[in-house]
Amino acid sequence: MKKISIFLIIVMSFVPLYSQTDKFFKYIDFEAPYVTSTDTFRLSSVVGRKLVLLNFWTTWCPYCVAEIPELKELYQKYKDKGLEIVSINISETKSKVENFINSYGIPYRVVLDPQAKIAAKYKVRGIPTNFVIDKNGNIVFVGHNLPDSLFIEKNLSKQQNRRK
Repeated sequence: MKKISIFLIIVMSFVPLYSQTDKFFKYIDFEAPYVTSTDTFRLSSVVGRKLVLLNFWTTWCPYCVAEIPELKELYQKYKDKGLEIVSINISETKSKVENFINSYGIPYRVVLDPQAKIAAKYKVRGIPTNFVIDKNGNIVFVGHNLPDSLFIEKNLSKQQNRRK
């Protein structure tokens, strides 16, 4: 019984919290400071114009660090096709995060959630946690993994069809 329980825990850790569903949840707007400037970012400034990938993370999380190359690849591949990546660092200092993003050459938006208030609004229960928000403000993906390219392309295509 113990082996079965451990197996189920391992398997469930690789399954998205929900990836595609007929029941959509709306995004929750927030404003957060950028790491690299004194400006702030407001989520509602991009929702409705782009497909948004929210990435909740920390510098000390090995799984978060392991995701960075894939996030950079998604950014390079889809930034001009309507994907906006917003990486939300939870509870770390601006200087620590700034040094980290400079050393990893992170090109996408990085904002701070110093008291984890945004993470609490989104009910983040582990990191990394990723959300995809469509043009209508619906959360269409949530997972501890990143959505694959096929999912991104399908949702970018839906957004482009809505513009026509």
